[in-house]
Amino acid sequence: MLMESSIPDQNPVVPKTPREAAVTKAHEKKHRMDCTSRFFWYARQDNTYALRQLLQKDPSLVNTYGYDGRTSLHVCAFYNCLAAATFLLRHGAHVNAQDRWGNSPLSDAQTEGHKEMVNLLKENGGQLLGSHGIKIRTIVPPVPQNCDWRVDPSELDFSKGMVIGKGSFGEIWKATWRGTPVAVKKILASLSEDESIIKHFKEEVELLLKLRHPNVVQFLGATTSKPLMLVMEFLKAGDLHSFLKEKGALPILTVIRFAKDIARGMIYLHHGSCCIIHRDLKPRNLLLLENNHVKVADFGLSKIFRSNTRQSYILTGETGSYRYMAPEVFCHKPYDTKVDVFSFAMILYQMIEGESPLRELAPYEAAKSMAIEGCRPKLKSKAYPQQLKELIIKCWSRTKEKRPYFKEILTILEGIELEYRSR
Repeated sequence: MLMESSIPDQNPVVPKTPREAAVTKAHEKKHRMDCTSRFFWYARQDNTYALRQLLQKDPSLVNTYGYDGRTSLHVCAFYNCLAAATFLLRHGAHVNAQDRWGNSPLSDAQTEGHKEMVNLLKENGGQLLGSHGIKIRTIVPPVPQNCDWRVDPSELDFSKGMVIGKGSFGEIWKATWRGTPVAVKKILASLSEDESIIKHFKEEVELLLKLRHPNVVQFLGATTSKPLMLVMEFLKAGDLHSFLKEKGALPILTVIRFAKDIARGMIYLHHGSCCIIHRDLKPRNLLLLENNHVKVADFGLSKIFRSNTRQSYILTGETGSYRYMAPEVFCHKPYDTKVDVFSFAMILYQMIEGESPLRELAPYEAAKSMAIEGCRPKLKSKAYPQQLKELIIKCWSRTKEKRPYFKEILTILEGIELEYRSR
């Protein structure tokens, strides 16, 4: 009988060197992070088809978590993505997963007021966990005192300054304050004793004191003696109006970057503890940083409300600039935050087309034709990604209820950018 001989393996496994093992591990980690990022993105987009494709390759993604310990179900709960949340729960998502702050998906949904999402999570055993779900002691922030914002007029140096803007109530100067270049809004001396102007000035100061955001121009202080002056940060790159006048139509990625900055600033204004409606959003009131980012400015016509942002208000009609004015404002109808969304659509159009909306008409006639006749600028450029064109059409809808909120706008813009860069 033949004895079984010891035959050497034809394909022996060669142990990896420490460096090769480290490289392999790094590649695997990067691949895992890429898959996790895509999974979170599709959850936010409520895209169950894409989620299913990724889960078929790696079922563990359903409970993967990001840097803050937040899972894809947290994302769905926060953004009210019902289809994706239902899909994740059916595929084993942990309904009571807690992020780094101890918050569960149900806590996020409840905080954001998403009733259908709350019901869905409760039906699947969701619990209120973390600081969002329990009562905590509120620490009252310090109230700004006069000394926090009052500027001594003698500290404002206009000797090397210049007028950089004019309005019906005064001029905007470039000046120096404590060695720093600033923009100073000076109320005309002849108007500084007018009671209505003084009231308007006080309201603007009260509003500006509340604002702290990277995409909102920073308020530095104000004078309380005559002439009345507001001191703001100075952005030497100028405003979007001048930029468009010089550059014309902008590249799509620049348009998207600017639009995202505007959306972020407006989300902050619309969704804070106080809802702020800008009411005069236009290229002149959007200031540029040198790194090609944008800040929202000029809150002289803004209104502040302490109630739900979805409510409509009976406010002053025909407030703002006609060419960017929403139909409901022109027609003196009740309006809400969606007037800023309409103005945003016109700005988006202008950045892509390189020309003012309905430039063939005078400003008043342009507003009238849009409000009464339903006219809209023609989308002529071939540079539009289809989703961007659809977004503009939604944002300038005649019916304000059909216009998206800026939170949704930002999500759409991020998706368009992602797809455009992947081409």
